[in-house]
Amino acid sequence: MMTLQTSDFTPTLTTLSLGLAAIWAASIFATVVYRLFLDPLSKFPGPKLAAATSLYEGYYDVIKRGKYIHKIEELHQRYGPIIRINPHELHIYDSNFYDHVYNGKGKWEKSPEYTRSIDSGTSVFGTVDHDLHRLRRASLNPFFSKQKVTALQSVIQDLSGKLCTKLEACKGTDTAIDLESALGDFSMDVISEYCFDTKMGRVDRPGFSSDFRSIFRGLTELGHMAKLTPLVMMLFDSLPDNVVLFLNPRIKMLQEYDASCLALAKRLLRAESEGSWEDKGHPTVFREIIASADLPPSEKTPERLQAEAKVIINAGTVTTSWALTSALWHLTDNPDQLAKLRAEIRTVMSDPRHKPARLQQLEQLPYLTAVLNEALRISTGVTARSARIAPDRILMYDNWEIPRGTAVTLTAAHVHFDPAIFPNPKVFNPERWVGEAEARQRLERYLVVFSKGTRGCLGINLAWAELRIMLSNLVMRMDLVPFETTKDNIELYSDMVVPEPKNYQEPAQFLIR
Repeated sequence: MMTLQTSDFTPTLTTLSLGLAAIWAASIFATVVYRLFLDPLSKFPGPKLAAATSLYEGYYDVIKRGKYIHKIEELHQRYGPIIRINPHELHIYDSNFYDHVYNGKGKWEKSPEYTRSIDSGTSVFGTVDHDLHRLRRASLNPFFSKQKVTALQSVIQDLSGKLCTKLEACKGTDTAIDLESALGDFSMDVISEYCFDTKMGRVDRPGFSSDFRSIFRGLTELGHMAKLTPLVMMLFDSLPDNVVLFLNPRIKMLQEYDASCLALAKRLLRAESEGSWEDKGHPTVFREIIASADLPPSEKTPERLQAEAKVIINAGTVTTSWALTSALWHLTDNPDQLAKLRAEIRTVMSDPRHKPARLQQLEQLPYLTAVLNEALRISTGVTARSARIAPDRILMYDNWEIPRGTAVTLTAAHVHFDPAIFPNPKVFNPERWVGEAEARQRLERYLVVFSKGTRGCLGINLAWAELRIMLSNLVMRMDLVPFETTKDNIELYSDMVVPEPKNYQEPAQFLIR
């Protein structure tokens, strides 16, 4: 009698591997076929490879370092104003359509692919669901109103004065200042004082450190990879510290930054439970959030508050400091504009060291506003696309019917550099914002640095207060001279979530005179 061995029925490792590979290949093939021929988005123009796989976008953003923003513009020239740029997303190149996507009418959700590059969806900025976003945003809105920010101006003025004094100590020396980092320290101190009931004391530290740039550069370098797959962030979180340090020292700094934000969240919760809040003389945002009866306990966990803290610090620091750096470089490159700005500010601030102008006075200066509008336009704010999804309705663009639930984007930088709106868009020209009220209002419609709608920038009033106070104090108290800094250190070259110049490895440096 023949004896059957168990091994006769056991697939070999090779056979099993081939079987799994065949299943995987069939799955990939079926996915590609669906995306190219059966998906509702298959009718839209665009490269077939982009429709088939997100690796097309990944090549330009990860391998070629943030160049998809320029490739998209090139694709529009070939395929038209509406194209499919990845398997799940449509992009529209039409400045006049911006308000149709970024507005407060109806429900608007975010794409999960985009929130992966920010957090796990626990912050206001990263929240996907419309109703949950509205709940979270409502708890923050009152503290970023014009009235509340105006009441904070003494804090902003104090920190601005401290930074100016610190910079003046370098006057006449050969000390080259990384201005973006110095201004980032100022913004972080303002935010920590107002939002977290704590003083980070970055302006008070001796010297000028570039750790600000290193932390946020590490964050942006992960952004495009994290958008492709959630495994990226999970991988870095699971790796031993020495491995992370070897792969990218900036990631280690980012992990330490995450830990400090979590520690901050726990300290705030402890202060609430112990009743040990320090009286600041002004409301602090997180104190009110934690004490709010409108938010359930699930919205007040350490991890939720950590995510919110990171986003508020990141969003409130990077774009403001970069806009100021851009403004100052362009003003030093255009002495006539700088002289005109100083003459206007002098009408309300003759003694900047001892009697700085009040915010309400600065708000009335048209040329200061024009300079800042132009700086915000040309520095672009956040360069990353921010997809919007209408979950319950069909959108129409021209004769194109966009299915409900589709991620749709326009890029702020494309609007800001649209020559039909802003002639000679790469030229820094504040005069374009000076003139008849109707013409100014028309241009302001296309200044989308803070986005628009219910998901627009929460801190727009705080940002404007910082910009007005800091720029006016700097230009009235000192002369700044670029040091080994050219347009390659300033102008947009790559989309690394925020604008990255061509010479991104070297900061924009200035001498104080």
